[in-house]
Order: sequence, then structure tokens, then C-alpha cells
Amino acid sequence: MFEKGDLVTYGCKGVCEVKNITTLNLEGIPKDRLYYEMQSMVNAGSRIFSPVGQEEKNAMRAVLTKEEAEELLGQLPECRLCWEKDERRREETYRRIINHSDARGMLCMIRTITDYGRERVLEGRRMPAMDGRYLKAAEDNLYAEVSIAMEIPRSALKEYMAARMGE
Repeated sequence: MFEKGDLVTYGCKGVCEVKNITTLNLEGIPKDRLYYEMQSMVNAGSRIFSPVGQEEKNAMRAVLTKEEAEELLGQLPECRLCWEKDERRREETYRRIINHSDARGMLCMIRTITDYGRERVLEGRRMPAMDGRYLKAAEDNLYAEVSIAMEIPRSALKEYMAARMGE
């Protein structure tokens, strides 16, 4: 169970702060059911409610520690997804990784899509919009989490990642 003030990742919403643990006063919702009330660190105006006790089902986990983040970034050179030519299947893979807040999966997504985009530019073509959307989502979520864990600004992390990927 998380406590008030904890930083967590919550599925596709990314890093959130647990603001309160409360009940909801809504019709059809049991009055004794506890919920985490969270605020997104990316979209400060958004409030998210998630039932206590369903953390795994809702892809909710503690933010990486500094050691875990450093270990994760150390995997960057060999971290790649198998490229799926079928765009629908590729999107399913991206969606699953983002929705489950899979840090290693997002790292591999960033690496794979960045390399693919670079190849497309060399061919005189653009990256498909779908790949670009999921690249941005993975970067937003992973960079927010890792920058908090390592206590460095997101801009510095983005530069570090670009250097490690040979950009």
C-alpha cells in the first residue's frame, strides 16, 4: 500500500503523487472503499482515483530508485524491441508497454523508434505519425520517472540518452 506523498507511476498517466487516500462520495460506489487520489506530475491539473488494493491490476508501482534507474540506463546500448512490420501489431506492443508502465520496455521503445526514425530520414522519408506519438509518450513517462529518481533535469537526461544512442 502506498502512503500520502509517495511518488508512483500509474499506467499511461506516468508519474503521479499520492495526494490522499480517501473514499468517494459517488452513487454506486461503496462508501467504505478506499481510493488513492493522485495528481499527475506531467499534467498538474489532472486528478486520478484508483482503488487501494488493485495496484498491480492498474499498473501502479513505486517510482524507480536511483540505483534502479542507473541500472536501467546501463541497458540502453543493447536495448531494442523486435521490429514489427505490421503497424497494428506494433501499436499494440507500444500500447501495452505504455499502459503497463514498463520502464525497460519504454527504454527499448525509445531506442528502437529513434533508430527507425533515423533510418527513415536517411531514406528521405518521415517516421509514421503513430510511431512518433508513442515515442513522445514513452519519452515523457520514462524521462519524468528517471529524472526524479536520479534527481537531474529532464533536459539533461534527454541529452544523456541522445549521446548514449549515438545521435
